[in-house]
Amino acid sequence: MFYVVSYDIVDDRRRRHVAKYLESYGVRVQYSVFETELNEQQLAAMIKGLKSKIKKSEDTIRIYSIPKDHRDKIITIGIDKGSFYDKDIHIIG
Repeated sequence: MFYVVSYDIVDDRRRRHVAKYLESYGVRVQYSVFETELNEQQLAAMIKGLKSKIKKSEDTIRIYSIPKDHRDKIITIGIDKGSFYDKDIHIIG
C-alpha cells in the first residue's frame, strides 16, 4: 500500500530523528511529508519506531493510505519529488 506520512514535531532534535528515520522508509516530498510503499509488517514496524521517537503530548504524526487505483489522482503543482515511484517497486525499511 502507498502511504503519505506527515508530521508536526515541536522539538528540533526529535524532528531531525523522525525525518532521518522516515528517510529509511520513503522519500521526502515536502519539508514534513514523506511518501512510501509498505506492506502491513513494514507499516507496523515504521509506526512502532515513530511512536518511540515522539512526545505524544506535543507531537503529531499522520499516516494516510492511498490505494493503488487512486495514485494516479494525486495532483502535484511544481516539482514532483515523489514521481519516481514505479507501481512494481517497493521500498523496504
